Amino acid sequence: MQGRAHWCQQLVGWLRPFRLSLLVSLLLLPLPLRGQSLPPSARMQPQSLGAIARALRAQRAQKHRSGVPYFTNDNIASTDPATSSFRRPKAPRKSTATAATHAPDQTGADRATAMQRALAHVQAREYNAALEIFRRLAETNPHDYEARVWVARLLSWQEHYARARELYHAVLRDDSGNLEAELGLVDILGWQGRLREARQLLATLQAQHPGNVEILLRRGKIARWQGRRREALAHYREALRLEPANGEALEAVQALRTETRYEVEAGYFLEDFDFAGNTNGNFVSLLYHDNHRTWLLGRVQYQNKFEQNNSRFTAGATYRFFASTYLRGEFSWAPTGDTVIPNQDYTVEVTQGLPAGWAVGGGYRFLNFRDAEVQVLTALVNWDARPNLHLFVRYTPARTDFDRPSTHVWNQGGWARLVWDAHPRISPFVLFGVGSESFAGVSVDQLGRFAAQTYAVGAEVRLSSSQGFRLTYRFQNRSRGNREQSFGLSYFFGF
Repeated sequence: MQGRAHWCQQLVGWLRPFRLSLLVSLLLLPLPLRGQSLPPSARMQPQSLGAIARALRAQRAQKHRSGVPYFTNDNIASTDPATSSFRRPKAPRKSTATAATHAPDQTGADRATAMQRALAHVQAREYNAALEIFRRLAETNPHDYEARVWVARLLSWQEHYARARELYHAVLRDDSGNLEAELGLVDILGWQGRLREARQLLATLQAQHPGNVEILLRRGKIARWQGRRREALAHYREALRLEPANGEALEAVQALRTETRYEVEAGYFLEDFDFAGNTNGNFVSLLYHDNHRTWLLGRVQYQNKFEQNNSRFTAGATYRFFASTYLRGEFSWAPTGDTVIPNQDYTVEVTQGLPAGWAVGGGYRFLNFRDAEVQVLTALVNWDARPNLHLFVRYTPARTDFDRPSTHVWNQGGWARLVWDAHPRISPFVLFGVGSESFAGVSVDQLGRFAAQTYAVGAEVRLSSSQGFRLTYRFQNRSRGNREQSFGLSYFFGF
């Protein structure tokens, strides 16, 4: 752009009118990793006394989870962290196998009654009530290693990993070789993303306890998280040889057989304006993931908007650092003759998974139109309110600089979406947005001072574990009485 002031002067002028927006964005940038667990969306919650039932997200091919890596600027409804399409394995489960007790008969019928009450609380996910009972039992008899292991186990389920680790080590000091305490330490390592350490400890335990199914199941899960598919299958099949009816091993083998690394999505979208002609567009995208750490995206989009044919090409990558830190970069390009959509579009974003189902992050986006530039700050918060209920919030203040005349404008924007995994086959969502919340990417009609409210509904319908449909309807009420509505439908399949 011509006549631009020095970068430092421009930066000061750019920030001054919107100090609050920048402050909010900075406050929501990822916190340093402090040994937190795997993303809550990838973890399982205890649901029964004999085993950990699979999470609802795993039942529905793990589509919605906080901190899940990929969402594009072009199709929020289908490819943001709420609806990422890759198949991800479950994290190592929280063991509910009954700990071997080395305590003598303590209180006879009273202890048995207390154990039944505590386990009933565990089954109902009333962990604090169960924890109180197990603590009383452990205080009454320090040799009740079963109760002591349960105290550590429940604390680890509540993500108090440091304290749980101390208690497990205390059990091992008093009862050397307690397998349940050893497995508890393995679980903590897995949830913290320390997979190599967990793998080494499991190898040692298997040498000491050959043929132990619980060890084999954990070895299979760790191998899945490390991307060692053949090794994971070998461990699960060995577990099935020992226990042919083991439900977890059967489920894992089936999931590994149907797991895919590629997904192709093809779709159509229509935008209807009350002040201009309709937009008709098509897109095709290819998503690849490797070892549940690296994701690559390629996308081609063609549309006719405002009597102009537009082509748009997108490439992106996401990489997971540590256990739940995701860095995403994306670039889109359109021919210089296109004046409706940006000719270049750059995005960088960081998301940090936190305990209790939370994830926070921040990002920056730069769009270069023929006669304007747009810079967008992003602050994001994701929350898994329940295993099947997920909230995603974005705040996107944007500054637009124009060449002719040389002016700039600030706009507020953002959106909130609630996703409900109603059934293993369907996940509906609702969305509300303000400002330049876009349909298929920001276009020239949303530049300048732009105010709007957007309402949207949609769903992902899964025909199987590797294919399905995504559909979205949106209505946007703009300033000056203008309105826009949009409909999108796509089909995806994995291989």
